[in-house]
Amino acid sequence: MPSQERQQLSFYRRTQRVVIAHEADIFCRGLHSLLATSEGFEVLAEVNSCTALLEIVATTTVDTVLIDCMLADGDCIELTRRLNEAPSPPHVVLLASRVNDELLLRALLNGASGYLTKDTPGHQVLACLEGLRKGELALTPHVASAAIRLLTWECYRLAATLSATTSSTGPATAMDQTQAGSPQHRSEPASTESRRPAALPHLTEQEQKILRLLRLGLSNKQIAARLSISPYTVGKHVQHILRKLGASNRTQAASHTSFEGPQVGDEQ
Repeated sequence: MPSQERQQLSFYRRTQRVVIAHEADIFCRGLHSLLATSEGFEVLAEVNSCTALLEIVATTTVDTVLIDCMLADGDCIELTRRLNEAPSPPHVVLLASRVNDELLLRALLNGASGYLTKDTPGHQVLACLEGLRKGELALTPHVASAAIRLLTWECYRLAATLSATTSSTGPATAMDQTQAGSPQHRSEPASTESRRPAALPHLTEQEQKILRLLRLGLSNKQIAARLSISPYTVGKHVQHILRKLGASNRTQAASHTSFEGPQVGDEQ
């Protein structure tokens, strides 16, 4: 995410100094013309490679770099990471033809300050870039919604992974280890129930039933009939399950191996 130093640099300078990296892309050419004729922006250069972009940033004060994700000589995510390691890192805004969930999530996690699709109207592009001065991310409402969804899923995924790891390894505190060495503790072995790792306690009982039926390959309509609820209600539960498991689709949720869930009485 943008550093405080970077935010203040862009805020106090009247003109935002921009470099655009692309390979003969029509949108990027139009973007150059838009910024060149808009107050508050100065296009320092257009480059057609990652190498050239890194050289300019190393030798020139640049506030913002706009990077076409289709650059052929490098990975835009790796380039974002390297730019953020610069002594005075610029804002990094990626330009893509559409919202790619994996690319958007990786970009944000690696310090990108924005992600704009090439169908974004000019006035929205300017508004997003001007928002960088105030420490905002350069995201349109549509992309921001996708970003929140992806980051929420990622948090749930990491929480589930951490919970499973903690349950399986059973980390002991110093007091636990002291108690383990005492005669009293040795005479009272832990029960099987206490040693059993918690499956996914954050799923409600109804969500657990629905997940079990998903694993059997049932559709929303079939699950609704089985549980005597509406397909709409099933759909809402499925959305909650995907979010909590950090899954992007039903197949990923169904393949989650750390879950058994309660039996559904009429599965036979």
